[in-house]
Amino acid sequence: MISKFKISKYTVFVKDNDLFYKSLLQDFLGYKLTIKKIFRSIDDTKVILIETERGPLVLKVFVPKHKKLERFLKSFIKRDYYENLIIQTDRLKAEGISSINDYYLLAEAKIMNYAWAYIMLIEYIEGVELHEYEFIPSEIITEIRLSINELHEHNMVSGDPHRGNFIVTKDGVRMIDLSGKRANAMLKAKDRLDLERHYGITNDIHDAGYYKLKTKRAFRAFLKKIKKSLLLCKKQ
Repeated sequence: MISKFKISKYTVFVKDNDLFYKSLLQDFLGYKLTIKKIFRSIDDTKVILIETERGPLVLKVFVPKHKKLERFLKSFIKRDYYENLIIQTDRLKAEGISSINDYYLLAEAKIMNYAWAYIMLIEYIEGVELHEYEFIPSEIITEIRLSINELHEHNMVSGDPHRGNFIVTKDGVRMIDLSGKRANAMLKAKDRLDLERHYGITNDIHDAGYYKLKTKRAFRAFLKKIKKSLLLCKKQ
């Protein structure tokens, strides 16, 4: 169960109302965490591995720098992406889905429903990332397909099932960096087509979501072609 409360300027969501994760947030805000490894450090995103009493955890800080006005306007009509992600992850864990990584804490600095900064505590999964495999064994391909099918059956999507978002552990394949979007037929179709593109897993479900996605992609390609033609005419 996810609990919600306030700490300073942050709206905080915590798994099982666990004081341990709250204290880690306080330690982060007070610059008291022990950093083991830096996974990513770019202008708007920092992802680090921290040492804790319960073992290593992933801490992610995201402060969007682009499309701020667009994000602000969308906040009035769309559900909170990361709030939905922590809630859906907790739901799937409660339903017995073990292939996904757990999500322990989300802290958001908000103005109304617009979040301009995010702090996240996420399960660290030890293993080998799939992109390190030169050749992916057929049993792993099968496990990936079954994991995505199970995810869809529980109304959640990966959103981007590329090699970097699967980790092979001693207990099997685990998925990370899932989508906080509300699962629908088109997003599930996108997952299946991405599996076909990345791993050669044939998509044999041609439902309404599949055809809607194909139509959307064809329309975008058409618009891109028109735009390119107009630019060429302008140059001439």
